[in-house]
Amino acid sequence: MTLAKLKTRLKISALAVFIAFYGLSFYSFGRNATQSDLLKVKGASTQQEEEQNIDKPLPYADVQSARIIASSIKLCSNTKNGFEISYPTNWFTTYNKEEEKCSYFAPYSFVVPEYVEKEFVPIEIKALTLEEWEPTVKFFENPNEFQNVISTQNVEIEGKLVHKIESASTGNGSSQKGFVQVVYLIFDSRTPLELKYTQLDSKDDVENIKGVLEEMAKSVKYF
Repeated sequence: MTLAKLKTRLKISALAVFIAFYGLSFYSFGRNATQSDLLKVKGASTQQEEEQNIDKPLPYADVQSARIIASSIKLCSNTKNGFEISYPTNWFTTYNKEEEKCSYFAPYSFVVPEYVEKEFVPIEIKALTLEEWEPTVKFFENPNEFQNVISTQNVEIEGKLVHKIESASTGNGSSQKGFVQVVYLIFDSRTPLELKYTQLDSKDDVENIKGVLEEMAKSVKYF
């Protein structure tokens, strides 16, 4: 082999090595750049998803329960006596005169008789004067020929003094013997209130209505 041919082959080999090295370098650079871009895109996507989750959080118990409670009650306001009370949405209340507003409640629709002389709906609310407060407390807390007192409690609800009295009918009056009566007497310096449940039928869901009465007593607000 001549010297000229050897030099030519060396030049060709060197050129091939250079081309191979150059191509490998570009391939490596392109691969790294692609991976970097993918990571950037993935990071941006993850951040965008997190921002969307913050903007649109999944509902949880506290939020849902508040909505459920709010949607399950109705409000009734008596502007003459200055109080507001809530009651279940599937219950009814009605009145003839403005002063009768928020006085009668039942789990069925009804009309108010022209003259109300005795219980005709399960739950009744009566506004008292300060002079009537003590006699009313004594009347419900003391046994009489019509009612046997089962229990009396003095409790505090929303900062208000409340007397809770549960009794059972003796059968001497218009109520059947053993029928339940529960009274919440809520004291207020302007308008004390008497909230009373009277069992009117043996088919009454007594425990459920007692629960409704308790929640209504807790919901009383004055304005």
